[in-house]
Amino acid sequence: METTIITIKQDLNVARQYFRLKNFELMGDIGDRIMSNLFLGGVKDLMIIGYLIKELSEEFIGIREEDPVRLNGCMDAGERFILDLTDTINEEYHPIMVWEHWSIYKTKIVEFIPTDVELMIYQKDVEFTTQTTSKLMKLLDENRSLLLDDYNKLLLSILLEQKRVINIYGFNKSDLILYITLKAFYEYYLYLLAFKMANNLKGEAIAGKVFCCVDEISQLPTDFEEMSSKSNEILGELGYKTRMFRLENVDPRKTIKRFRGF
Repeated sequence: METTIITIKQDLNVARQYFRLKNFELMGDIGDRIMSNLFLGGVKDLMIIGYLIKELSEEFIGIREEDPVRLNGCMDAGERFILDLTDTINEEYHPIMVWEHWSIYKTKIVEFIPTDVELMIYQKDVEFTTQTTSKLMKLLDENRSLLLDDYNKLLLSILLEQKRVINIYGFNKSDLILYITLKAFYEYYLYLLAFKMANNLKGEAIAGKVFCCVDEISQLPTDFEEMSSKSNEILGELGYKTRMFRLENVDPRKTIKRFRGF
């Protein structure tokens, strides 16, 4: 455990250096490396760190592509988050602190993600975001059977809508937790779907694992501290299972694209 913790802190230092170089792609690769090291070290509790580094990478790639000038204004927020994330890894580690730091980071960064026109017109409406999150979770729960179809995009569409609303209208911490947890589920789900398609299986072959994840996420507690702890357990399990798939299989997106034809 102690050796793994030292390794993860070194990984985060490498991620920070790549971030400062604005090589966000390699920083994202370090997020994957963190998860692999945690898998090899048998440590599930810290999988959240890998997920958030990968999310940070995606956000900054998007900002860089949208407006390279604006990128300079949000670099401090990104680096501060990596430093704060590193500091949480100690004997008193609790996922609630990770989410606190992520919330602080997101509060700063959402001022840089929308376009200038969007920032000028849209007003913050956290209640709208929370209502949207609730409706999207209900949509997922009630239409879970669609996830067994080879051509569905339900989970991806829900993630895109949730991300859009969070970045435009603001958020509660629970919205952030649900988004990251759903995104972790989506990564795992793609491997399940690719496995089903490659082996010409019926939907029932993956139904149990898919529906179990939907149940766990949709039944997360509403209390922030309880939600932090429970979501961390889910992220740990999803990260571990996804790493197993990653070792045994090729990129699921390639498999899915090959069978879908697009």
